[in-house]
Amino acid sequence: MKGAFWAPPKFVRAPGGSSSSVAVALAALGGRVEFMGKLGDDDYGQTMLYYLNMSKVQTRSVCVDNKRVTAVSQMKIGKRGGLKMTCVKQCAEDSLLKTEINIDVLKEARMFYFNTSALLDQNMRSTTLQAIKIAKKLGSVIFYDVNLPLPLWHSVEETKSFLQSALNLADVIEVTKQELEFLCGIQVSDNFDTQNNDSSKFVHYEPELVAPIWHEGLKVLFVTNGTSKIHYYTVEHNGAVHGMEDAPITPLTCDMSASGDGIVAALMRMLTVQPHLITEKGYLERAIKYAIDCGVIDQWILARQRGFPPNDEFMEEELIPDTNGIRTITEMEYRTVGPVS
Repeated sequence: MKGAFWAPPKFVRAPGGSSSSVAVALAALGGRVEFMGKLGDDDYGQTMLYYLNMSKVQTRSVCVDNKRVTAVSQMKIGKRGGLKMTCVKQCAEDSLLKTEINIDVLKEARMFYFNTSALLDQNMRSTTLQAIKIAKKLGSVIFYDVNLPLPLWHSVEETKSFLQSALNLADVIEVTKQELEFLCGIQVSDNFDTQNNDSSKFVHYEPELVAPIWHEGLKVLFVTNGTSKIHYYTVEHNGAVHGMEDAPITPLTCDMSASGDGIVAALMRMLTVQPHLITEKGYLERAIKYAIDCGVIDQWILARQRGFPPNDEFMEEELIPDTNGIRTITEMEYRTVGPVS
């Protein structure tokens, strides 16, 4: 990358998804990761399979279907920065059968991760819940990353009813602050902005307020708020760990997806290293600090890779060096990876 101004070709292929991104992030942290699912026997499926293998994610439990296509999301960025997206339906990812669950992999797993996207299709929901029950019987810790997709934000009661079976099977749940407030019916102030650090952004809710998503078998509930603060709840303890404000990001990394994947992967990594300390207050707080660090680093890396869009309004005029020999550089030169002459 010569500079920080991103000028990609008209079409850029980016393999990945909500679950696979977490898998790749966890493998990057040294975790032994196995991905379970199904891909189509096409160019996109082979690309995804290659990407997972190159990222050190094991794929022996990934099935390949020659009758269905691999899921593809086509995203178009408009001139004003708006995003339009279309998705392929009836894809291979939603057709994994119960008979295709790899029991040998589940026997080896310390932790089983899933998110809400695996529950949207009726067939995939049935297969996912069956795999969770098998993994739980085999001794795995069940980690549920709620990660609510857009269709489930319309009705609290319908969403809670839809998610209840998954919530009840989970040993560890991770939700964002906004998801927690939605699911628990918590009314919050809407007047927060970057110029006014309203206290509602950093409030730690009492256990009574998070009770609607708590159940008897739950060991830990994590509530994330970017990298600024992460809250935790166990049967005996609850608290929060302060991090830092969300890392300075560019217009092309404003979704904070990289930091979210890094945080979840880091929490999973720490909880599988010392599973017997999963509810110990001191260890949880150390795990959260590690997760915040990973989230910040991942977001910075993504911002460095993508930089700023190639728009004239982001460019600065050339500056003349100071007569006393003080070197002045432009914003583009400052953000250039290589040395500036």
